[in-house]
Amino acid sequence: MSGEVDIAIIGAGAAGIAAARRAQDYGLSFALLEARDRIGGRCHTDTDTLGVTWDRGAHWLHSAAVNPLTHMAEALGHPYLKRESFIDRTLHLGSRLATEAEKADYQRAIDAAFEAVDALGEKGLDVPVAEAHDRGSRWYRLIEHLHEAISAFPPERISALDLYRYYDSGENWPLIRGYGALVEALGSHLPVSLGTPVTAVDWSGRGVAVETPKGRVRAKAVIVTVSTNVLARGLIRFSPVLPSAMQRALDGVPTGVANKVAIKFSRDVFGLPDTSYASFMDERDPARHALSFQIRPFGQELAIAYLGGRFAEEMEGQGEAAMIDMATSALADMFGSSIRGAVEGAVATGWGADPYALGAYSSALPGHAEDRLRLAEPVGERIFLAGEAVHPSWFSTVQGAFLSGRDAVERACLAIGHCSC
Repeated sequence: MSGEVDIAIIGAGAAGIAAARRAQDYGLSFALLEARDRIGGRCHTDTDTLGVTWDRGAHWLHSAAVNPLTHMAEALGHPYLKRESFIDRTLHLGSRLATEAEKADYQRAIDAAFEAVDALGEKGLDVPVAEAHDRGSRWYRLIEHLHEAISAFPPERISALDLYRYYDSGENWPLIRGYGALVEALGSHLPVSLGTPVTAVDWSGRGVAVETPKGRVRAKAVIVTVSTNVLARGLIRFSPVLPSAMQRALDGVPTGVANKVAIKFSRDVFGLPDTSYASFMDERDPARHALSFQIRPFGQELAIAYLGGRFAEEMEGQGEAAMIDMATSALADMFGSSIRGAVEGAVATGWGADPYALGAYSSALPGHAEDRLRLAEPVGERIFLAGEAVHPSWFSTVQGAFLSGRDAVERACLAIGHCSC
């Protein structure tokens, strides 16, 4: 494991894989170090647990028509379902389906809510997105749920300016074989050291020295792709410590919690077309949190519940069994209690407790929108951060992570004076 390279890359998720691919293109020597026993990071397609294909992490090609990974998926033979939007969905109110008029009213409320957030951002107001919303609105629980699903934090902890800067073309196309499978394919040809967590980075002299249980790697520069939470909590020790401005930026752009519950059924219990979507808001119980589901993805007898933010964190703390019961109960209310007899298996993710992620994706806190830009600044011309948190307009996405990895290599090349970059 010990050796000397041009660039050490910490993490073999989308950003690390992109960095390694670009380093390879430029003829740079590199060490790609991954703590897990697999590549992909927060992109992980699970085909074993339930005997069907589903993504534990990222799933959609967001802004698909302009997403560079869309073309890579096509080149590698990874098909996707091209749809205008995944927002068109069944809406259930606890005891009944919503009427068409109620669905239209809900859609207007959603549109108005996000337009109000954009209005704050246009004014440069780095305030909570909660300030854009009426908590007394009939649809507020669903609006809150959408924010939590999109940003992994509740509305009062999301910067309106940061969210305004997110670029969304409106195209969200799910990958049939899974996003994790695509990211794995993108990195399949790369030399990677699995089961190699980095414990320390010494940048006190020329270059850097990266410590792992398998030995020390010396490099001219290091690209760090782990989550902001992992760095903020000091799970990788830097010597000297990172500058205070970078520490503040890591704290200002934390990684929030978003999880899924996947439930497999023995037969079609929904009566809905393949790859349908459903939202649930129980008007009988105002304390019950809203949920959204992907139903029968690509014809598989599967339902996947999505939860984020404070609710996801609370449910994860209660454990997998509680998460499964919560999601199954909502489905039973929507489609009838008899569906329980058709359940063949269920599993929940736990990204908040994952030791190598400590969350799902990032959001700038109110008052900290500019911190995301600071994350992209090099430290000592030797340390470069990459990952979804670093991209200024495609944060929380795989393409944002991928492009940030490429960009980090470009900046590292200049810093180390590699003339062929």
